[in-house]
Amino acid sequence: MRTILLERVIHKKEKRVKLIFDYDADILQILNNVEGTVWSSSMTCWHMPYTENYVVELQNKFIDIAQIIDRSSTKRRTAFHELSDVQIDSLKNLVRFLKLRRYSDSTILCYRRRVEDFLKFYHDKDIDSLSNEDVQYYNYERMIKNRVSDVLQNQFITALKLFLLTFTNNNIDISRIERAKKKRRLPTVFSKSEVERIINSTQNQKHKMMLLLVYACGLRRGEVGVLQIKDIDSERKIMHIRKAKGNKDRMVPLSLKIIESLRHYYRVYKPKKYVFETVNNKLYPSDTVYKIFKRALEKSRINKKAGIHGLRHSYATHLLENGTDLRYIQTILGHKSSKTTEIYTHVSTQNISNIICPADDLDI
Repeated sequence: MRTILLERVIHKKEKRVKLIFDYDADILQILNNVEGTVWSSSMTCWHMPYTENYVVELQNKFIDIAQIIDRSSTKRRTAFHELSDVQIDSLKNLVRFLKLRRYSDSTILCYRRRVEDFLKFYHDKDIDSLSNEDVQYYNYERMIKNRVSDVLQNQFITALKLFLLTFTNNNIDISRIERAKKKRRLPTVFSKSEVERIINSTQNQKHKMMLLLVYACGLRRGEVGVLQIKDIDSERKIMHIRKAKGNKDRMVPLSLKIIESLRHYYRVYKPKKYVFETVNNKLYPSDTVYKIFKRALEKSRINKKAGIHGLRHSYATHLLENGTDLRYIQTILGHKSSKTTEIYTHVSTQNISNIICPADDLDI
């Protein structure tokens, strides 16, 4: 059964009752008939007038529809607490479990952080005493109220489900934990002239080569720093991307122009193991690669909000506009599902720009 969590609050100097629930058309239909119930953008929830018998009233309205749980007496929670020894051990078990399943180090770190925040939020409760309502309340307090992205919220759900697999006894029903509804966002794409301006806006040859490879090979920012010299096969005109997202390898094509640019770069910098090395011959952090792009974007004076992933999006879109089959683009980018690659059909101007506007025929 669906669950609605209640919490008494003072909103605009009035006593109100917050209603916390996952999006549900049936619940909203009933709430529309509850007098005084409105949506609050500041609290990011529905709320209704406070009455002495608000719990009973809602229970009667949602009988056989949803379970009503009042959390008004629950003390205010934050995630700023130390973990207990039991919680620390449970996180170690999670990391061990993920390593056995061959998850990448970055994914393990990410999932660990999500679960750690959840455990700190409920620092005073035993893990086996936590319920689905606790997960729902955490999602609202830490995700919805702080307006984090649906991606981060779903990341937490995935991490929690994996975490619960390491427990034989728990009161959380995994099948009832719902993921956030994904927003359909179109990626930001640069034109070829804009890509040229971004790359040429930096005078540092190493930084310029980084940005060029991101665009010319559709790389993720985390793939740039770990790229090794042995991964470049100039004879076969390919680059080997190792242990990328999802711990998958893939091959990407290299043009003769890019190969020549790499040779010129090598003669100047003479890297020993990695294509891009710091002064101490260490790996280039992905955050540094991102900052290099942001500085280049700022200097280029292109008024588009995008991260370095925008170059990868642009690469895929321009391949599509050049007539490259979508299946090849999927393989080059390393997408698991073709649905991920199909988003570029929505941002390609190949056919859209050729559509004749009906207003052109008006005598105005």
